[in-house]
Amino acid sequence: MKHYRWLSLLLLTPLALGQAAPATSARPGAKLTAVAQQGARQDDDEVPAPKVPSSQVPPTAAVITIQGLCPSPAAAGKTGTAKAAAKPASQAGCKTVITRAQFEKLADALNPQMPLPTKKQLAEAYPRLLLFAQKARAMGLDKEPQFQEMMRFATLQLLAQNLTRSIQKKAGNVSDAQVTKYYQDNPSRFQQVELLRIFIPKSKQHAPEAGATSPPKVDTAADEAAMKAVAEKIHTDAAGGGDFQKLQQQAFEAAGIKSQSPNVNLGKLTREGLPTNHQKVFELQAGQVSELLDDPGGYYIYKVVSKQMVPLEQAKGEIRNMLQQQTFRQQMEAMIGSVKPELNQAYFAGPAPQRGGTAAPKLPPAGKPGTPPQK
Repeated sequence: MKHYRWLSLLLLTPLALGQAAPATSARPGAKLTAVAQQGARQDDDEVPAPKVPSSQVPPTAAVITIQGLCPSPAAAGKTGTAKAAAKPASQAGCKTVITRAQFEKLADALNPQMPLPTKKQLAEAYPRLLLFAQKARAMGLDKEPQFQEMMRFATLQLLAQNLTRSIQKKAGNVSDAQVTKYYQDNPSRFQQVELLRIFIPKSKQHAPEAGATSPPKVDTAADEAAMKAVAEKIHTDAAGGGDFQKLQQQAFEAAGIKSQSPNVNLGKLTREGLPTNHQKVFELQAGQVSELLDDPGGYYIYKVVSKQMVPLEQAKGEIRNMLQQQTFRQQMEAMIGSVKPELNQAYFAGPAPQRGGTAAPKLPPAGKPGTPPQK
C-alpha cells in the first residue's frame, strides 16, 4: 500500500499554487530563505546549538508556531477563547501553535511509519494549508456544491484506504504455529543449494577483418551449430569432473568473447533464485551435474556443491510476510468479487462510428475573408 498518496497531494498542492503565481511575483518563501541563508553565513563562526532528539521534546511543546495566523474557530472554541474566533484568518499579533502531540496525531494518520525528513516536509507545508483553508472558508468556498461533492468523494477514498490498512493489519496477525506449519508443509521452498554454473552462448562474436569497411558476413546457422557442439563437449567434460571456471573460459573463447568470463560460483540459492525452467537442478544430489539446459540465449550447465535447509529461525520473517500478503490478497479478492458493476456502454463508449459508407462532411477550402471558396 502506498501511505504517501495523501501526503503527496498535501505537499504538492501548495507548490502547484506557488507555480501558478504570476511570473513577476517573487516565489513565496524566497525572501525568507535568503534571510535564513544570510543568517547561516553570519553564524558560521559560532558554535552550533546541540540537536535535541525528537523523543525528548514533550508532547505539549510547540513544534510549529505560525505567526500572523489566528487560531481557527474550531480551535478557539476548544480553548474557550471566543474572542479569538471572531478575528480574521490572518492578523498581526495572532499566532497558531501546534504541539508535538497534535502534529504527530496528523502525521500518524497519514502514515504511521512516516520518517523524520518527510515529517519536516509536512511541517513546512502545513502552515500554508491552514492559511489557505481559513481563507477559503471565509469566502464560503466550503459551501459550494462542487466542493461538497469533492469532499464526498475524498471521504470515500479515505474510508477505502483505512479499510485496506485495517485488513492488512489484521492479516499480519500470523501465529508461530502457522509459521511452523507452513515451513514443515513446504520443505522444498526452503531448500538451499550451493551451485556452480557454466553459460555457453549460442552465437559468436566476429572481429572485423583488417581493412574491411563493412561488418563481416555471419552464417548464423553455422555459428549456432558450432556452439551447440562446444556446449555438448563442455557438458561432457563438466560431468567428468572438469574445472567449471576453466570450462567457462573455454566457452567464451569459442564464442569469440574477449572479456573475462564470469565467476561460475553462484553461492547458496533457494528455488526462487533461479528461472523456473532451471529449478529442476534442486532435485540433484551434492556433486551431481545437471543436463545441458537449452535456453533461447544460450546453454547452461549446473553442478550442486552442497544442499541444506534454510533454518526455521532464518525463514520466519519471509514466511510471515508471505502469509500476511496471501491472507490480505484473499480477503480483498473475495470482497471485490462480491459486487458486479455494470457500465452503460451507450454512455461510456462515446458516439458510435458512422456506418453505411457515409463519409463525414468536408469543410470548404479556406479562402480570403468575404470571398466564397473556389470550386
